[in-house]
Amino acid sequence: MEIHICDENCYHLIPQVSLEVAHDRVEQKKTQLVAGTVGALFARSKPEDIQLLSIENRVEPYWRVSISGLTVYDRSTTYSVLVGGPEVKQVTVLGQDVTPKIVGKEGPRLSLNAVEHCRLEAKVNQTFNAMSGERNDMSRYQSCPKTVVMDLGQFAPEGVLVVHPQVGAAAVLRQVMGEVIKPVQNVHTILEETVTVEALELNYRPVYAFEFMWAAKAKQVVVEFDPLTGDINSGGRKLSDQVKGIKGLVTRDLLFDVTADALDLVVPGSAIAVKLVKAVVDHRK
Repeated sequence: MEIHICDENCYHLIPQVSLEVAHDRVEQKKTQLVAGTVGALFARSKPEDIQLLSIENRVEPYWRVSISGLTVYDRSTTYSVLVGGPEVKQVTVLGQDVTPKIVGKEGPRLSLNAVEHCRLEAKVNQTFNAMSGERNDMSRYQSCPKTVVMDLGQFAPEGVLVVHPQVGAAAVLRQVMGEVIKPVQNVHTILEETVTVEALELNYRPVYAFEFMWAAKAKQVVVEFDPLTGDINSGGRKLSDQVKGIKGLVTRDLLFDVTADALDLVVPGSAIAVKLVKAVVDHRK
């Protein structure tokens, strides 16, 4: 098997709404966002009763992986063909005489040994939370404007909390390859077996988090604003406290350490001899 790895990339998605504009939009809706529609109605809360405690401007990482697989192989099989009736005693097929056999109550059949020439193709696109390694649909951000991050170690936009990945490329590739590489049955000869990693991207998406306190109800809520889509979520969280003391994988070498051993590829029932073909790229480290 040959595994072809494309040039890996790292991007910073550009906010389409500024922090100031997002703050203004959230302030206008904070009563409903913090108290809820019913809560605001019965508690008669006023905007001035809900105070802003803090603002967090951060970027969160996610992986995007696209992999295609191709297996060309010959497969041994036997075709069972029902003949015209019990009076048929012999059939000539492709110049070969074959004697029918009675199988069950269906009448005489021919058993024809054959080799099927097969081509199996598969393609999988997935995105993953780069902190937990869990699948998370980020396809809505695929068309967003972005800039290339050339040096991960120096990636530190002013006033922005950078949340670095805790899960490397090999871990997410392993999950997707498990869907692409499938064992085939009754294989006679494998003629070609190729896996191509067409996209391997680390993306940093912006998030604005506004922390509010409703003192009358001792209720604290974090409202998240998505500056790429304009969506507002009142069930948000702050990450500044969580990432303190966590050492992120901030070098390209560590994040994109993809080797045959790291992928640990095994198809159920048989080990795979893997030839890894990686793109040679100057990352200007």
